[in-house]
Amino acid sequence: MHLLRKTALCAAFVGVFGTAFAADRAMEADLVVIGGGAAGMPAAVQAAEKGASVVLLEKNAFVGGGANAAEGLFGIESRWQRAKSIGLTREEMFKYTMEYSHFKADPVLTHNYYWGSAENLEWLASHGMKFDPIAMTPKDAPTWHVVGEYAGQVHGAAYIKCLYDAAIKAGVKVLTSTPAQELIQEKGRIVGVKAKDKNGNTVTIRSKATIIATGGFGNSKEKVRDWLGLDPEIFKASVPLNKTGDGIEMAWKVGAEHSPMTLMMHTGVQGKGIEFPGALYCMSWQPFNLWVNSQGKRFVDETEAFSFPNAGNAIAAQHGHTAWAIWDNHSVDYVQEAGIDNGIGVIVPVLDKLPKLRDEMKAALAAENATFVSAKSLSELAEKIGVPVDNLKATVKEYNGFAKTGFDLAMQKSRKYLRTIEGDTYYAIKLFPFHYTSLGGLRIDPDFHVLDKNEQPIPGLYAAGVDVGNLYGDTYGVWTSGHAFGWSAYSGRHAALSAVEDLK
Repeated sequence: MHLLRKTALCAAFVGVFGTAFAADRAMEADLVVIGGGAAGMPAAVQAAEKGASVVLLEKNAFVGGGANAAEGLFGIESRWQRAKSIGLTREEMFKYTMEYSHFKADPVLTHNYYWGSAENLEWLASHGMKFDPIAMTPKDAPTWHVVGEYAGQVHGAAYIKCLYDAAIKAGVKVLTSTPAQELIQEKGRIVGVKAKDKNGNTVTIRSKATIIATGGFGNSKEKVRDWLGLDPEIFKASVPLNKTGDGIEMAWKVGAEHSPMTLMMHTGVQGKGIEFPGALYCMSWQPFNLWVNSQGKRFVDETEAFSFPNAGNAIAAQHGHTAWAIWDNHSVDYVQEAGIDNGIGVIVPVLDKLPKLRDEMKAALAAENATFVSAKSLSELAEKIGVPVDNLKATVKEYNGFAKTGFDLAMQKSRKYLRTIEGDTYYAIKLFPFHYTSLGGLRIDPDFHVLDKNEQPIPGLYAAGVDVGNLYGDTYGVWTSGHAFGWSAYSGRHAALSAVEDLK
């Protein structure tokens, strides 16, 4: 998603408050927001517009974090949906979410979010944002409100630029390159934050309220291993965003209760010359591919590639937590003539013909990646990917039979995406369960107070965004497209509203 380019653009947002202090410094504010991303930015703007003095701490040299690479926010019964005659209801979404989470999702938080999502989009629009609701894939609902152009930026970068401008206008003091270190607790109440600037000076901010919005822990290999019990060399973060669970840890240290935690997984590939979201990466997401596990056998309807968390979960469930996607030279011809069936968000849209695909495949093969191979026969392919030859041949024979009849008797894959694998060259790429972000860590009440181990609010402490747990059950869903991005905006705002109301 051109993250490096967007990151460079976001660096231009760094104001005078991001410069280093000459020495240790003490400050005061009504509210401190820890994290300047999808949740922290709207929290800071909302509080400042309600009259609170606000300091926003961001550990990176730029604001936005993962939101810069995001694209659209969840919304239901919005006026943008109404304009397109999209008739989905909040009740439908609520029922789906509760059932999909096996009723592990908090019903009050979910209800409040869904019934407030349209108003949340209106608030963002009042600051200059534009939205277009679309269905991301054939398996998703049109709840994904893609962010339009703002000040030369689009999507998540436009969201951050818009809110950054609003924050500066409202008088928010934005301190970049200033990671929070610890919460200040006195007599059970959180009364401020200690941080470090880029020169190592201590910045102490006394405050009446603090909002944690640090964006999860997905970039910490140690926490992925220790908190989730997963191998971080396999369950990798898609992009380096410096999300290391700082806010969650700080809250736990002052007595916050742990919430369930998981990852927003998706299909990922890696190797020299394979870049996210390049042509070869996109090819691995196509629903017409054949997927096999370490035994050379199918294990899922490959159209689950449309539902990236489901695809990631299915791969994670295999031996070694990996699998292989297989296609042939005819599939390459199809893509370059008719375009892809499954894009990557709106950055690489459906029907894109991947003009660089053959060049990327050639370069990746020349690099002799163990994760991307080609072969002239199934026997050769089986040897290169390390699966039993007889199993792979039997799997391909059965699959080709299904493709020719239009009926997948094994996995019930739609005939639209059943394509035979029988060209003169076979290709295979290794699939990993990568992830976009972590989900969960802190429990909150409906007013966004962080709860302690006795289910009581910790005075002065609030949380928003993906640091909050009890929203998804054991996995993320995409029928409610844009859920995490929309939740971050909604929860950031409402945590701020709750904090400002408590200050009264």
